[in-house]
Amino acid sequence: MTASTTAAPPPPNNLVGLAILGAFAACGAALATAAAPGALGLLTFGFVMSGWILAVMAHEFGHAFVAYLAGDHTVREKGYLSFDPRRYGDLATSLVIPLIALALGGIGFPGGAVWLRHDLMRSPAWRAAASLAGPLGTLVVLLVLAGVLAMWGGSASGPLFAAVALLAFLQATALILNLLPIPGLDGFNAVRPFLPKRWDPGLRKAEGLGLLILLAAIFLVPGFGALLFGTAADLAAGLGVPRPAIVAGFEAFQFWR
Repeated sequence: MTASTTAAPPPPNNLVGLAILGAFAACGAALATAAAPGALGLLTFGFVMSGWILAVMAHEFGHAFVAYLAGDHTVREKGYLSFDPRRYGDLATSLVIPLIALALGGIGFPGGAVWLRHDLMRSPAWRAAASLAGPLGTLVVLLVLAGVLAMWGGSASGPLFAAVALLAFLQATALILNLLPIPGLDGFNAVRPFLPKRWDPGLRKAEGLGLLILLAAIFLVPGFGALLFGTAADLAAGLGVPRPAIVAGFEAFQFWR
């Protein structure tokens, strides 16, 4: 990104992240008590959406934190180490489009983006580590959710259990997608520091199309979406997330159907 001549953005506001965390907790509490059966769909939707935003924040914080350790201290100035999701990229491409993909297709599509100064990092290995730190954050969220479900017990059920299972499945899809070796995704960015510098102009052009090609492949290429969702379901199930609970969570999540 080139420097901009526009006014500097306002400082990050941690209350934004806290408000999302509060909404997540409130929806979860309402699902746990099942006090409003007619609103279970809306509550599941709110729980998963707010939980997804929090998970994206964990992913992007991972990138920024390792970049800071690697020598890019500009991440603090940019607000990437705060609890404000508005700092992670622009509203449309980093939040709105992924949330639409999530709502319509149940796709854990890569969300926010932090702009790191690779030239300030100490080595290619550190740059690769900063790229992989985001998926590591996603994996940690997935493991935490799977652990919560395991504490419930294998025979557990209910609206909150199903919502947590769906959120865990979405983390599995996000983890797989982010690790694909496609320009613009973390899997490719982890390899990029070791590629010849003369390739950079072409790679920058490819990055802009990578996510669009991926989204088109999911919806238009026969078998690709099924392979993605099947692999994510296998990963989640391997960590103890029950498949029936994922299905139940998705049915409640898409309450408009």
